Amino acid sequence: MRKAKFLQLLLPALLIIAIAGTPFRLRAQTSESVASERSGTSPGINIEIQRGDTSLLSKLISNFQSARDPFSIFMPRHQLPEIDSSVDSSKDSIILDISTASIKRKRRRGRVFVNTEMESPRQFAYQEPFSMLDFNRVDGFFLGFGSSSMVDFGKHDELGVNLGGGYGFENKRWQYFLGSEYRIPLAKESALPLNEPNMKYRFYIPPTLAIGAEFHNQTSTDDSWRAKRGENALYAFFAREDFRDYYKLAGWSGYLALRPMRNAEFRAEWRSDHYESVEQDVFYGRWGGNKRLPVNPQISDGQLNSLVLTWHEEHVKHATALTTNVFGDSVQIEQISGTSSILQAEFGHMPNVDFGFNRYLLDGRDFRPIFIGLAWDTRFRFQATTGDVTYQKAEFLGGPSSLPALMNKEVAGNRLMLLNTELRLSMSELFTFIHSRELQLIVMNDFGYVGSTIESSIFKGFEGLTFNTILYNVGVAIGEVNSGQIGVSWRTDRKENPRFIFRFERPF
Repeated sequence: MRKAKFLQLLLPALLIIAIAGTPFRLRAQTSESVASERSGTSPGINIEIQRGDTSLLSKLISNFQSARDPFSIFMPRHQLPEIDSSVDSSKDSIILDISTASIKRKRRRGRVFVNTEMESPRQFAYQEPFSMLDFNRVDGFFLGFGSSSMVDFGKHDELGVNLGGGYGFENKRWQYFLGSEYRIPLAKESALPLNEPNMKYRFYIPPTLAIGAEFHNQTSTDDSWRAKRGENALYAFFAREDFRDYYKLAGWSGYLALRPMRNAEFRAEWRSDHYESVEQDVFYGRWGGNKRLPVNPQISDGQLNSLVLTWHEEHVKHATALTTNVFGDSVQIEQISGTSSILQAEFGHMPNVDFGFNRYLLDGRDFRPIFIGLAWDTRFRFQATTGDVTYQKAEFLGGPSSLPALMNKEVAGNRLMLLNTELRLSMSELFTFIHSRELQLIVMNDFGYVGSTIESSIFKGFEGLTFNTILYNVGVAIGEVNSGQIGVSWRTDRKENPRFIFRFERPF
């Protein structure tokens, strides 16, 4: 009966996902220097996809079917398809915009378009994206409608609106959110130089000021950086593991955001939220024998008001290049490069609150190819909470995306430092029978420290940090560039059997 009920919920959601489509934007640049970085290739183009539509992309580039967000590929110039009769492929710089929305915009006089919200963020400074389908230990099966991504209105996308709602079938509770923002460009078209005179069309994205607000009443968590919503739902449903702690978050927020460039933002935000513990209504998944889902902890209930200052920047690109492996065979290698970072300070010593606290967060991620087929990825995370350290504002180490050889949230405190490193080597570089451009051998080294102190300085609480007190995990896995991995991880502070790792998503 329960399985039939689940299918009744799942099939409509999958149908909605299947018919939902978004246009994509393409930026193509021909450059002699691009080819010089790839020995053995001719001059070519670098193509960056901002939003993916596989059907349209396949018409454009028949021999590259991937469409990620963002995604870039390298092609020899002689393979450049005839996208538009106005394009001269002999030029060194060509930028094209062939999105469905842009076709309409070409007919408009105005060519100044504002910076909208982040595209494909890897990190979330407040609430994670809304989901149409979920399963966890407090909501049970959750079915929703709507999206956290804003729908843009106006001649220059100056207005954005998002909304969503859903129902948890185990706790029998409705959840909802509604948000909107108005965007103001801070530069005019005449003040922006035209650097590509051979282009037929040019759409400016000037620095933008956004004013917005959101109302919400949802099941929330601070653990989205450990496991994303969809991945965690699969853990809970199939393996009876839930790595996220939940609470009810009801309130509103208002913000002023400066976006100096695409995918970069400084935000000053006022948050007024009531935190409330939620009962665990699901104790068993649908597989896993007699294993019980872990207990959802109680939090400190109460009203929290805070001023939050956040700098958020996302500049991560996907690229596919042609190279030769150690046997001299021509292979395609996929890699990512760039950075993703959040710097945040939350000041919670405010009037009419039940708890007074300050919380500081730094999460910086760097994805750096050493050469084609070998990459060095790192993530450094720092967290510190001062004042009243409620459970929902405490710091924890252990589990996925943290120290994988430890149990989930095994170590707790109010000061945290974490360094994750991954050395990724393409498998097609080593074996002639492996033709996957994404499959990689991954060597992991993870370092962490948690301390506790009553001091108000965020630099206090690390007095016990020594070489012997650093928790160190080492591991090895086989995974893909953009998705999960299978492997093992060992802890080195004491003798224990290695812990098995099975991920649907990248750890960071």
